[in-house]
Amino acid sequence: MHPNVFLKTFWRMDLKPQIFVAMSFAPQYMSRFESIIAPAIESIAIDNIPLKAYRVDASKSGDSILTDIMEGVAHSQMVLADVSTFGKDRTTNQPYRNGNVMYEVGIALACRQPQEVLLIRDDTDNFLFDVSTIPHMTVDFSQEHAARLRLHEELKARLRERQYVNDARVQLAIAALSTEELTVFRQAAEYAPGTVWGRKETGSVDFFAMASTPRLLDKGLIQLAGTFAEGIPAYHLTPLGMVVAKLVQSGLRKFSANTPGASVSDVAAPDGASNA
Repeated sequence: MHPNVFLKTFWRMDLKPQIFVAMSFAPQYMSRFESIIAPAIESIAIDNIPLKAYRVDASKSGDSILTDIMEGVAHSQMVLADVSTFGKDRTTNQPYRNGNVMYEVGIALACRQPQEVLLIRDDTDNFLFDVSTIPHMTVDFSQEHAARLRLHEELKARLRERQYVNDARVQLAIAALSTEELTVFRQAAEYAPGTVWGRKETGSVDFFAMASTPRLLDKGLIQLAGTFAEGIPAYHLTPLGMVVAKLVQSGLRKFSANTPGASVSDVAAPDGASNA
């Protein structure tokens, strides 16, 4: 499957408890995966769920290997690529890196945030110009314990950085909510996961009639799940939308006439807050 088709059609925001590992399948590289890379990954947990080191050659999928790569790159917590020098060109004697791995790196850089991609290598050869600005680290795989610990700490730091970015994205989404959108999310937070809404079925929130629907779709907070029997569009929250809904439900900052810098009126409240 062509990457463009996959990313436009099958890419979802849901991330699996795994880190995608791009590296050579050659037997001489297996020990670094089994002794260093996999243990460094699998000693990390997110929400108390241990991560797995995922390589496409270990996939049980019946799909093509390219589809497995796309699925792994798009839906893992992050991407780790071993771009170590693979050999030397017979004509120029210049070192080169594994072409398959670099292809996977290219896909990752096209669809993931910079902090979600980590390149590692075991050489000091000139780095490729195209990826020289991408964060990377040199690892001495001959020192297994030190390499495993260093990689473990770097992965945790990247995952924390990603969380900071995601938190900022959530806060920006909340800060941009209109009065109508806040109403939608207060209602949506009460529904069970997987619930879909439509014009008649909601009972209280009319997605079809509300002007906020196109804005929520553009922001990636809701998406079309299908239609009801009557042909009415059925929407549900995206993973980002579910986080925003829960935060709205738990309570936003409150303002009153006694809050310094706040005024209560029928027009607006400071910082985009609803009038008390």
